[in-house]
This record gives sequence, C-alpha cells and structure tokens, in this order.
Amino acid sequence: MSDEPLRKPPSPTAHAFIPGPPFDESRNPPARVASVNTTSIPAAVESACRAMGNVFNPADSGYPYMYTRIWPDGWLGFSPYHGAIQLAGRHLDALLAAEDVLGIELDEDVIARHTEASFFSLSAGPLPCNHSTPGGPLTSVDEHSIREAVHGLHALARYRASDRALEAAESLIADVRSFWSAESDWDQTAVRAAYGLPMTARPTFVEGVGRAIGPLTKLHQATGSGAALEMAQDLAAHATDQFFLADGSYDADRLGAHTHSTTCTLSGMALLARVTDDLGLLERVRAFYDHGLRVIRDEVGWVRERHHPSFHPEQGEMNNVGDVIETALILGRYFGDAYFEDAERYLRSQLLPSQVRDLSFMEEAPGGDERRDLRTRLLGLFGFNAVYGHLPLGKNQVTPSIDIVGGATASLCAAQRAVATTSGGVTRVNMLFDVESDAVRIESPYTGDALRITPKIAGDIAVRVPSWADVGAMAIDDQAAGQFIADGRIWLRRPPVGRPVEVRLPLAVRDLTIHHQDHDIEARMRGDAVVAMDDLGAGLAYFPPLS
Repeated sequence: MSDEPLRKPPSPTAHAFIPGPPFDESRNPPARVASVNTTSIPAAVESACRAMGNVFNPADSGYPYMYTRIWPDGWLGFSPYHGAIQLAGRHLDALLAAEDVLGIELDEDVIARHTEASFFSLSAGPLPCNHSTPGGPLTSVDEHSIREAVHGLHALARYRASDRALEAAESLIADVRSFWSAESDWDQTAVRAAYGLPMTARPTFVEGVGRAIGPLTKLHQATGSGAALEMAQDLAAHATDQFFLADGSYDADRLGAHTHSTTCTLSGMALLARVTDDLGLLERVRAFYDHGLRVIRDEVGWVRERHHPSFHPEQGEMNNVGDVIETALILGRYFGDAYFEDAERYLRSQLLPSQVRDLSFMEEAPGGDERRDLRTRLLGLFGFNAVYGHLPLGKNQVTPSIDIVGGATASLCAAQRAVATTSGGVTRVNMLFDVESDAVRIESPYTGDALRITPKIAGDIAVRVPSWADVGAMAIDDQAAGQFIADGRIWLRRPPVGRPVEVRLPLAVRDLTIHHQDHDIEARMRGDAVVAMDDLGAGLAYFPPLS
C-alpha cells in the first residue's frame, strides 16, 4: 500500500448546485425568525417527519425533490447530481427511527413512496445510481450514495422486516467487494462493464465509500449480517490507516473538502467501535474529535459545510452537527460526561434552533407543485445555516437541501435515546431534556423551575452535573446537593418509586465567544442554551442580539 491515500479525479458532484428561478433581490429579510426551539427533541422530530412526507415531485415519478429555497421566495427543485436514494434512504432511516423511538404515527404511503424511490435507484444493479433528468432513466453509478442506500435498506430490514431490503443490502456489499479494494480503489472499468453506466466517484475515500461505515454497522446490529460487519471493519481499518490518523489532525486535502463526509465517517467509526467494543478505534475517534474536528466546528457545535478557500466560510450544514452529536454521545459512554455536555450544548444551541419552524417571511410565488403550499410543506426542514441564523452573512438566499432533514432527524432520534439510559439497575440521566421512559420521568429545568425526576422502577439514578453548575446553589429536596455528588454525578440511591425528587439546579448565565474564520461572534448562554447572539446583521437570526 502506498504512503499516501489514493486520489481520484474531481467529482462532478463536488460543487453540485442548480440555481433556482430568479428572485427579487431587493427584499430585506426580517431580523429574526419566530418559533425557535431549544428545548424539545420530540417537537423537532414530529415537524421534520411531516416535512419528509411533503416533498415528492410529481414531475419525477413521485420521487423526492432535492433542492429548496425558503428566502426570499419558496421553491422546490430537482437535482441531476443526487439520486432518488440520496433523499429516500436518509428519510427512511429517520422516519422509521422516529416511529421506533418516539412512537410517531407514520403515513405508510410515505414509507412506500420513499421505498419505491430507493429501489428505483438500485434497479440497474446492487450499487445505487443517479438519474439526470426528472422521470428519466438511471445514468451513472454513484459512490457517494452507497451510505444512503444502506441507511434506507437497513431501516426497512430493521423496522419492516423486509427480506427484499436485506437481500439488496447483501448484494450491494458483495458488489463493493467485487469492484473496490483498499489497495487499488474502484475498478471503474469493471463497474461500467457490469452496469452499462459510468461511475461517479468522489475525490477521496472519506467522501465516497468510507461514509458507509455507520449504516453497515446498523445493518449488522439489525440483522446480524456478518458481511456488513466485516465490510464496516475493513472500511474503518482503511480510514484509520490513511485518513483519520493517530495525531487526530484535520487535513481537507486528505479527507476531502465535503465536511459532512468527514463527520459521518467519524460517527460511523464511533458506532462501530461501540458495537464491537473496539477501544483502539474509539481512541482514534476521540483523537480526531478532540483535535481535528475543532478546525471545522465551533464552540456551540456548528460545523461548516465545506472546508475550501472558495466556499462561504459562514455556511454550515446541520447533518454535520448531528454527526458530531452522535459521536459525542458515544464518547460520553466511555470517556466521561464532558462529551455529554458537548452533545447537549450542540443540541440546544445549534441543531434544534436551526430547524425551519417559521416561514411567514417567505414570499409565495405562482407556479406548479414546486411552488405549492410551501409555507406549510417546508416547515420542519434543516439546512445550510449560519451559527446565528438561516442566512449566512453576505448571502441573499436561503437554500436548504431536502436530504439534510433526514440526517438531522436521525441524529435527534439518537439523542432522544441517550437522554436517559438504564442498565445494571442504574438509570443514567445524561442530558437535561424532558423525557419519559419505562424507568423514569424527567422534567427539565429548561422548561420548568427545577429538575424533577420521578422513578418508575426501583434502582439508583445518576444525574450528570454540568460543568457550569454552582454546586453550592444546588439542592436535592431542600438538602445540600454536595452530599449526593460523586464523580460529577448526583447519585439518588434507590429513591421511592413514583415520588418526584426535586433538584434545584440554577441555569448559569455566562458569555461565550464563538470563533469563526473571519469573525468572533459573541453569545450569551443560559445553561447550555443560547439566549442571545450577535448575528452580524445578516437577518433571519434565531436569537436576539447580545447588545
């Protein structure tokens, strides 16, 4: 094997974007948006699920749209660079997880339509393919969408017991084995001979098949697939050998400028390490999280969309934020509560607030389905946001992509699972959100005047104490909190079942400087939530300005 990662020619999808129709550039955005959410994961997921059921394009055989615009006007559009499975695979993964985690009732017609879109993209062979015209035939094999294909197939196999999906996933893995290796990369000539289509390969392994580590691990968890686990481990070995190095460094040339590929490969390796209890792989993930990730993410969890000199430095991507949260939740299980604190801060300060929950500012333009009822249909989206709001400084339009709502929602479901976990007779409260499980009911200090914990089963409860908390100002049922704290957790030893325990936990107010490439941005925090933030005058901000 060479000392340097194998390189590929630039991908035609590297800067894929189709401009929407002309718009009125003279409009000035309102300073702020309404209905910003910093407290409720279920509310965010419910809204996102509605959006994922309202994005089917009748001009494209009913497959999902890719592009959208919400400022200054509303629009939905087709992408010739992203296959139907890019949308449908992520949406199936998110929708079916939401049903499982939160009991959200799904419209089975929506699941059927996303399933149909997925299998259309797989109809030329086991590997996913793109189509370049609405309603047109498949035109290229797409390496980038292997991740999304396995996500969708895993979800159908796990939550709908689909034999067809499992067989398709196993066939996809076999074709990766046939046409790709760590030593020689893709045999694109052989792919073209087998599929009768050219292959669209990404510039780096991380931007391509490396992205599939996480969904392959999920497929193994759901079905016991040995082939999926073996492939995930082989991809992770190549990732740590050539890309995620022991020093934890970030290099956009090595990893690729598309930062979502970096973050989703990282979260995939974290999941694989947890499932296999691979401490060496976990340490490699931790090294990058602690060091390299800081190059592309800020203090409240915002992550830039691309790391390239020609790309807008204030434009982030909420998929990436979700990946970082998922990684932090896994690292917290092994390496301590600081990672859970990161996850809660990133949820409250970035991922939840960034959701589109107000479209009163969006102009409705005449047209066909791509313009129809968008103030309702597009509520719940996630997109390419600035840290302070929907509109990055210097841009004159807000253009989320429909696939991002799937990735962000799946991460919210992972966070909901991790709020409070029970095993070995101990319920561990990792984040301070409202939640109810079989073991405990938690009422958050962010939505009430105290943290209240009501045990539903016998056992101990261990509550994470945030680093900003003033232990001297805390009380447990009017008793000094210090006597209950060990190793950074409040320990409630076998509290009576059914009786609430009240934890007085004042949410500390403090100022925070957020460091970006071209700006320092000042924010005020209350606990782990932002209550004010400078917006650089961009408009469509989430929070009131600090001043």
